[in-house]
Amino acid sequence: MAKITDFFSNIQNHDAFEALLRPHVDHLYRVAYRLTRQPDAAEDLLQDVMLHFYPKYTELRKVENLKPWLTRSLYNLFIDNIRKDKRNPVSAAVDESVLSVVADHSHHPEREAEQELMQRRLNIALDQLNDDQRDVVMLHDMEGYTLTELAEVMATPVGTLKSRLHRARNNIRKALSVEPSDLIMRVKG
Repeated sequence: MAKITDFFSNIQNHDAFEALLRPHVDHLYRVAYRLTRQPDAAEDLLQDVMLHFYPKYTELRKVENLKPWLTRSLYNLFIDNIRKDKRNPVSAAVDESVLSVVADHSHHPEREAEQELMQRRLNIALDQLNDDQRDVVMLHDMEGYTLTELAEVMATPVGTLKSRLHRARNNIRKALSVEPSDLIMRVKG
C-alpha cells in the first residue's frame, strides 16, 4: 500500500481528489488483492485505477454511490488486463499466493497448523474454480457484496451470479470434504 500513499503525495493539488477517494482505498485494495492474489499486482491495479480517474475528478464527484462504481471500474480494469495478458504470448507467469489467515495473536501451534492447513486447502479449492466462480465467491462471501451490487459491478444478471455462487460453493464444499493429502496429490499430479 506504500505505492498508493506515494501516489497521493506526488499529485499536486490533490487534496480534493484524495478526500474523495481515500475512504475507498482500503476496500479497493482488498478487492484488488482478492482478484489478483498478489500484493504487488493489487497495488499496481489500484494505482492504475487512481491514475485513470485523477483527470476525471469532476466526473467522479457527480457519482452518487462511489464505492460500487469504483469497484466496478477496478474489476473492469482487472478483466481488461487479463485479456491483454492472454493476447500477449510473453506474459509473465502468475505466482501462487496464499490468502492471509485471520490473525490470532495468541500462540497456539496446533491451532496455527490447523488454520494453515485449512487455508492451503481453501486456496487449492479456490484455484480449482473457474475465474467467474472465483470472482463471485471472493466478492460476495469474502468482501460482503450483495448479489444485486455484484450484478452492477460485474454487469451480469443476478440469476447468473446466483448460479455461479451456488456452483462455486458446491465445488469448494466437495474439495474441502476430500482428505487433505488426496487433494494436494490430485493438484500436484
